[in-house]
Amino acid sequence: MRRDVTRGVAGTILLKVGSGALAFALFSLAARAMSADAFGVFAAWLCVAQIGSVVGLVGQELVLVRFLNEYQVQGRADLTKGVLLSSLKISSIATLAVIAVIAAVGSIKGDSGLLILSVAIFMSVNSGLMFGSQVARSLVSILMGEGNREFFWRVLVVLFLAGLLFAHGQIDPTELFIVMAAAMLVGLIVQVISVLVELPGVRKEPARYEAKRWNASARHFWLASLLESANQYFDVILIYWMLDAATAGIYFAASRLANVFAMLSAALYSFAARRLPSLYFSKNSEEFEHTLVLMAEVTALCVAAGVVGIWFGAPYLLGLFGPAFAAQHWTMVVLALGTAFQAAGGPSAAILQLTGHEGGYVPVVAANVVLRLLGFLILIPWLGVLGAALSATLSLAIATIALNWLCRRRTGVDPSVLVLLRFSFWKAKPRAVAAGDPDV
Repeated sequence: MRRDVTRGVAGTILLKVGSGALAFALFSLAARAMSADAFGVFAAWLCVAQIGSVVGLVGQELVLVRFLNEYQVQGRADLTKGVLLSSLKISSIATLAVIAVIAAVGSIKGDSGLLILSVAIFMSVNSGLMFGSQVARSLVSILMGEGNREFFWRVLVVLFLAGLLFAHGQIDPTELFIVMAAAMLVGLIVQVISVLVELPGVRKEPARYEAKRWNASARHFWLASLLESANQYFDVILIYWMLDAATAGIYFAASRLANVFAMLSAALYSFAARRLPSLYFSKNSEEFEHTLVLMAEVTALCVAAGVVGIWFGAPYLLGLFGPAFAAQHWTMVVLALGTAFQAAGGPSAAILQLTGHEGGYVPVVAANVVLRLLGFLILIPWLGVLGAALSATLSLAIATIALNWLCRRRTGVDPSVLVLLRFSFWKAKPRAVAAGDPDV
C-alpha cells in the first residue's frame, strides 16, 4: 500500500464497491417500496434508459478519454477545446433524438405519459453525467468523475427511500425516476463547475478541430459502447418480454448483485483510463508494464475474496429484496462466476480502446452479444431465469478470453491476473509503445 499505483487502484475499487453497495441499497429499498410487478417495470425502463443514454452519446464520451489524454501530454489546449465542443454538440443532438424515439415507442406501447416523461428526464440527466464524468476524470480526478457519476447522488436517493419506508410510504416507477434524476443533476452541476475551474487557459484558446480523426474513432467507440450496454442491460428487457415483469425484477436484482465483479472491472477501466494513456503516449513502457502488474495483484485478491463471499452469501443478499428473490440464489452465483472471470481478465478493453486498437475490440463484443442472445433463446424456455444466467456467463467467459488474446497480440502485454505467473513479462515490451506507432 506504500506504492502509489496500489493506492490508486485500491482507492478506485473502494469507490466502485461503495457505489455498488449504494446501488444495492437503492434497488433493495425500491423493491420493498413497490409491488413485484412495479419493480419489474422500473427495472425494464431503467435498462431502456441506460441503453438510450449510450446510444445518444454516440461514443463521444470515449472520444474524449482517447484524445484528451493525448492532447494534455502534447500541451495542445486548442485541440482540447475543439474536441470538447465537438463532442458536446454531437452528443446533445443525438441524445434529444433518442429521447424522441423512446417517447414515441412508449406511447405506441400504451405506457403512461408521466412514466415516459420521467424516463426521458432521467435519461437526459444520466447522459450528461456520463459525458461529464469522462471529462472530469481525465482533467480533474477520478473522485470528481466517478464519484459524482455513481456514488454521491445515490446517497441522496437511498436516504430518501429509507425515510419513505420508515414512514411506511410507497413509491411508483415514475416518482423514483424523478427523484433519481434530481439527485444526479446535483452531481452534474458539480462536475461542470470543477471542469471549468480546471480549464482557465482552454477557455481563452481558439478551438482547433481534427474531425476526421475524432469521427473515425467515435464510430468504433460508439458501436463498442452500444454492444457493452446491450450485454449489461438488454438481458432484463428480453426476460421481461419472454417471461414476465416479476421475473425480470428478480433477474435484475441478481445481476446487480453479481456485478460486484463488474464493479471491479469498471474500477480497473477507470484507473487504466486515468493513468495508462499518458504512459502509453509518452512511451514509458517500463512504468506501463509495472502498473499492469500491480493492478493484477489487487485484482487477484479482490476476485478471490469476492467469489468466496458470493458463494456463501448469495441467499442472504437476495433475501434483502424479499423472500421471492432469495429462491433464485443460484442464478446470482452463476452470474457472479461470469463477471469474476471477466474481472480476472483485467483491463484489456481499456488498453485496446485507449491505445488505438478499438477496431479489433468491436467484433469480440458483437460476438458476445450474439452468443448471449442465442443462449437466451435456447436456454430460457428450458431452464427459465437460470438459463439466462448460464448464457450470460458462458458468453462473457468466451469474450474475456478473446479480448485477452487480442490484447497480447496487438499491444504485447497481458493485462490478466495470469501475468503474475509469467516472469518473462518483465522483459517484454508493448510493441506499439516500443515502435512509437505514429497512427496511435
